[in-house]
Amino acid sequence: MSERAMLATSDWERLGEYLAAYDATREGVIKRCRDVQKLAKQAVYSLHRGDVQGAVKQLAKAEAVAEEISPCIAKYPALRSGSFAAAVEEYVEARAFACFLAEGRLIRSDELPLAEPEEFLGGVLDFTGELNRYAIARATVRDRAAVQLCRDLVDALMGRFLQFDLRNGSLRKKYDSLKYTLKKMEGTLYELALTEGMGLKISSEDARVEPPTAAGEGEEEDM
Repeated sequence: MSERAMLATSDWERLGEYLAAYDATREGVIKRCRDVQKLAKQAVYSLHRGDVQGAVKQLAKAEAVAEEISPCIAKYPALRSGSFAAAVEEYVEARAFACFLAEGRLIRSDELPLAEPEEFLGGVLDFTGELNRYAIARATVRDRAAVQLCRDLVDALMGRFLQFDLRNGSLRKKYDSLKYTLKKMEGTLYELALTEGMGLKISSEDARVEPPTAAGEGEEEDM
């Protein structure tokens, strides 16, 4: 029996065409996802430098590119995991940081329709790392209120994540680092409190020091 008789040749040709199209689409998705990640990282950098307008533009570009990729993901769902999911998490991280700086709150998942729930959670966990960097920067200028706000948000997130039954994977690994982020922030607050306490102590001691007497004052006149 011939090969043509044993195998449906047209069926195999369609499979070959599908794989070729899939590979071509995959390469394009990977390339464009790098653009999303790069723009999101640039936005975070801009936010740390106080360039809010620059960050807004970079995030808008990142979102536009991600939306261009979305039809490819809809056609080939298997492409979502990997580069696209990583790019979306990077985007969530930057948007979360921007929202916190502007409003002092965590961004809601329904404000980021591009992200699936697990991508949103991963991005939020990444955001806490940037929050720690921000807290340290504020601590250097003795902005205790800002550091306290950062710590309180991370503590609230810890409480929420403790309610989830996270399976082993990238999300669980990111969650495991959250407690260390919280510990670092509490350490930063403690150091600020010590510094402030020492400052008050030094100030009070300086206030108690008697001013030096003028030369010869209090001495008996030579007879």
